[in-house]
Amino acid sequence: MRFIGRAWSAAAKLRQRFGEKEDWEAGRLEWVRRNAPGKSFADIGGMFKYVGEIAFMAEEAGATEVTMFDVGDPDIICEGNPEWGWFDKKRADRGSNVRYVQGNLEDPAAVEQIGVHDVVFFSGVLYHTPNPVLQLMQLRAITRELAFISTLTIPEIPGFPQACTFYPYLDPAARRPYAEGYHWASDLLAIGPSTDERPMYGYGNCWWGITRSALVAMLRSARFEVVEERRLPLSPWVTELVVRPLALDPLLPPVTYFRERGEALARGERLPFADWYDRAADR
Repeated sequence: MRFIGRAWSAAAKLRQRFGEKEDWEAGRLEWVRRNAPGKSFADIGGMFKYVGEIAFMAEEAGATEVTMFDVGDPDIICEGNPEWGWFDKKRADRGSNVRYVQGNLEDPAAVEQIGVHDVVFFSGVLYHTPNPVLQLMQLRAITRELAFISTLTIPEIPGFPQACTFYPYLDPAARRPYAEGYHWASDLLAIGPSTDERPMYGYGNCWWGITRSALVAMLRSARFEVVEERRLPLSPWVTELVVRPLALDPLLPPVTYFRERGEALARGERLPFADWYDRAADR
């Protein structure tokens, strides 16, 4: 199987080298320029490398309000890349009104802090969490119309639809087929280099190798549907989808529900269950 994996990786590299000549980056930026005007816009995870450029571009294209959300400090220059600048200075230099919110998308308070936006840009984030479905559910909660999702993926595994690979602690030989799919694998912790085990640094690792079929199923679980897929020379090692929210209640109860149910039972009350979301909407 490792031989087959390396063969897939080699084929992907050939496509990257000799495949379609569409400028991948230019296509992403054009999507923002086309969809931001007249809409509220949120860039989730836009600090690394871009340092807010996507959010600033949306603002310049005519977005009505723009939020940039990330874990990073807005006043720190990325080590080793001073040419990227830092967010606070770039915002001041532009006279920009982009709002910066710092936090973790998996924090239940994040949805309230970010707020609902018409268009959401979500790139280079999903593979950095051990909880991809949770992140997509949070993303659904802040998306009103469209979300652009770009993430590392892996080839489909014959006979195992919707398969995923857990990257941390793979040995070097096991990592090699995955690493060979990316010419920048040396920067992808747990794919190229070994897993970074330092406390607090876990989000720097890549956690899940997700197939496209698994990604689409995760999106459906989070109440999204795919409306567009961008063709990339990097496929299947990178997947970019445009999705829109489905008008359906979440599959899961709110994370506070069962605690609140227990508290209600202690008071002699019983919270509704099957129709909880319907009753919440009526309040």
